[in-house]
Amino acid sequence: MKKFTKSALTVLAAVFMFHGAAAADPFSNFKTGVQDSFIKPFARDLGGLIGGSDFSSGRTAGFPGFDVGLSAVVQARPSDSNRILRSANVKAFGLPLLQACAGLPVVGADLAVRGMSYSSLSIIGGGLRYPLLKSGTLTKFIPDVAVSAFYDSIKYTYFKGSHMSFDLSASFDIPVIKPYAGLGYDRTKIEVTGVPTAALNGASAVETGTRYTLGLRVTPFPMTYVFGAYSVLHGAAGYQAGFGVKF
Repeated sequence: MKKFTKSALTVLAAVFMFHGAAAADPFSNFKTGVQDSFIKPFARDLGGLIGGSDFSSGRTAGFPGFDVGLSAVVQARPSDSNRILRSANVKAFGLPLLQACAGLPVVGADLAVRGMSYSSLSIIGGGLRYPLLKSGTLTKFIPDVAVSAFYDSIKYTYFKGSHMSFDLSASFDIPVIKPYAGLGYDRTKIEVTGVPTAALNGASAVETGTRYTLGLRVTPFPMTYVFGAYSVLHGAAGYQAGFGVKF
């Protein structure tokens, strides 16, 4: 368990180190490197990073539950067709997102909000998670299964856009180590703004993709958790890690 926790925190540290260096901004080449045909693959990679933070369990918080934490997703390398990042020699790149969710009374769903702001990039969004199956004292050995949907607004100096995602996740609520898996679908729109080539301003593209995730969530102490996962983000290898507190 200690080794797993250390590995998950290493992924988070890598994201913070990456974002802590101004010269390492993975999107800085967008200003001069963008072309019409490059927008779609760029949107696909960005959408996979955002959607990769959608879940770390198939179990919802439930009313009056509350869950707050940090999730980070790293893609091992830009997709082959993402010429904007590849021409800038970007290797592994990622995004952290702060998230909070609360169980809603009556409807049985969780309301989630999330966001991040670093340098010239900001992402803010939210969504709903709804339990399809929920284990309990008499049903301890059935999986927890949930569906979720998110919408996020994206803003950067040289582009803006939106991200929508839909997910199906499942996990087993066993003591200490809780395996989870999930399937996600992303739709990402990117519009070019403020680049030197005036003809490109206003150019936009919409791209979709599917994610697959397999991970573990560990509860080292009561009401706390750490998680890590391997994901296929629209065909590219990726990693997810995070930690949080759940009441």
